[in-house]
Amino acid sequence: MNIGIIGAGRMGQALAGLFTRAGHDVVLSNSRGPESLVDVVDEFNERCSAGSVTDAVEGADIVILATPWAKTADAVSVVDDWTDRIVVDTTNNRRAPGPDGLIDIGGRISSEIVAEYVPGARLVKALNVTPIHIMATTLGTGDGSEHAVYVAGDDADAKKKVAELLATVGGVAVDTGDLHHGGFLQGMSGPLPGVMEMQSVEDAKARLADAAKS
Repeated sequence: MNIGIIGAGRMGQALAGLFTRAGHDVVLSNSRGPESLVDVVDEFNERCSAGSVTDAVEGADIVILATPWAKTADAVSVVDDWTDRIVVDTTNNRRAPGPDGLIDIGGRISSEIVAEYVPGARLVKALNVTPIHIMATTLGTGDGSEHAVYVAGDDADAKKKVAELLATVGGVAVDTGDLHHGGFLQGMSGPLPGVMEMQSVEDAKARLADAAKS
């Protein structure tokens, strides 16, 4: 697949490494422009290139938002048309780890806010529950292991496409539901974050079932 990543911090670089090693072509972008990413992309194989945000979106099968919460709206605003694009939202409404780092969004669902930033896109919430360093070192090991990755969204075909991408790095999509309910379950005020390891599919489904009862 052709993957565009917006945001070149820890999350963006971790995903670029995972997906290029799995044989996907990645365009990595940030707000400072491709010139600022020359040394970064040199750390990956030839399947990773630097580009502008519009370069990352153009021609991508899937676009991944890996931006800090406060920078997401500005980062995606340079794209004129998001219609029908599959966008994976990895963001969380926080500025730092711990309870003091949580950003108040007035009880709203974070991914529904992000969906407003990319009107017309088919948004899928994923890859936001597990800490980046754990996810980066657990997925894509090539040892045949499968690890659960929660996904939520309103478009079944988009979730299927994201599930196919995750499968290439040893991830199994566990569907938490639509963007409103499933996004809440995965969100910072929901019951699914907080486990400091990648979960087995069985454990993730059991946790989801318990969360649905609460």
